[in-house]
Amino acid sequence: LGVRVEAALRTRLAGEPSFVAYEGYDAVLVLADVLRTHGVDRAGIAAAWSRVATPGTRGPIRFSRPAGSGVWQWAWPPVRVVDRDPARPDRFRVLRSG
Repeated sequence: LGVRVEAALRTRLAGEPSFVAYEGYDAVLVLADVLRTHGVDRAGIAAAWSRVATPGTRGPIRFSRPAGSGVWQWAWPPVRVVDRDPARPDRFRVLRSG
């Protein structure tokens, strides 16, 4: 999925996609999956988060609720820490990936 999405984003953006493009794409994939499988009913959507299993651009997306938290989240997504390159403000520099 990641390779196909990268090619589509490169074409659409006329350049290399940033990590933000992948995060946004994954967010839309999850929302579309939840709405398609559970409808637009708020209670149904709220109950669906524990069953989400969506293939994303950065790997499988599953949600969990950490102890003591009332929030469902993708607890271990791949993380990339970046900043803007001062010499090229249109580019991000990757400081850490993991």
